[in-house]
Amino acid sequence: MDVFRLSRAGRLVLVALTSLVGCWGCASSPTRAVVFPSEPLAPAEVRAPGAVLMVLSAASEQKLADGSVRQTGVFLNEFYEPYKVLVDAGYQVVLATPGGRVPSFDPEGMDPKYWKEHPEALEAAKAMVTRLEAPVSLSDVRGRAKEFQALLGPGGQGVMVDLLHDAELHGLLIDFGASGRPVGLVCHAPALLSRLPPDASPFAGRRVTSVSGFEEWYIETFVMGARAEVRGIGDQLDDAGYLHETAFPGRSRAVRDCNLVTSQNPFSGADFNASFLAALGDWRNGGRCAQESGGTEKATR
Repeated sequence: MDVFRLSRAGRLVLVALTSLVGCWGCASSPTRAVVFPSEPLAPAEVRAPGAVLMVLSAASEQKLADGSVRQTGVFLNEFYEPYKVLVDAGYQVVLATPGGRVPSFDPEGMDPKYWKEHPEALEAAKAMVTRLEAPVSLSDVRGRAKEFQALLGPGGQGVMVDLLHDAELHGLLIDFGASGRPVGLVCHAPALLSRLPPDASPFAGRRVTSVSGFEEWYIETFVMGARAEVRGIGDQLDDAGYLHETAFPGRSRAVRDCNLVTSQNPFSGADFNASFLAALGDWRNGGRCAQESGGTEKATR
């Protein structure tokens, strides 16, 4: 998605399609603050890094609006980068998919253009995929969700195929959100929030980001060759009552609203990982979400 290397004609198209992008550069305050105990936890009371549940798509094909079919799956760097960061920070990452099936990875995510900052990591990521342990099923982890400190969903078009309407995953998101544990959703994965029942979603009204309308159009036009059957993620989040915002196409954007962390695209990894680790650290130190009037975060530690 080299939207930052467009020709003059491409830049004109970009200007013409700005209405598809949403709120560029929005920086409104979180709707919920992190509130800590009045007395800091003693070192012995601070939770050590534990298990993080990472939910992956197992969909290998995606039907497009024109009836054609393309290979799809998880976007590789949106999986590898947070996985490595979490493991390096002392967390255990447990993988889960629908039915415990082998996760699928989108061939587009293997393109070196998504790995320019760390080109050597591409081969390491490919090697990791070949030796992943068998994932557990979402129905299995649904019954033992309390074992995990956080939930993370990498992006990719596969999310829109087998995860978007998965009731087990919806239940997990509600469980984690209601208990204040961190939830991280990358690129396409924030679309899951739009499928939670409004009266049951612990994230209702939160600030979020996701792949932008322009980025969806760009991918469909220059990568996929046809429109996706399910698209317009930002509009769907707006319609569901979330406060959706995006950065300029192809730029990094991660939004943290207390225990919910979302990101925009494959280039947002560093910002997303830092915010997600911070949310985990706050939760382990006793931090929890509290509604604040006026949408202003207060220093309560």
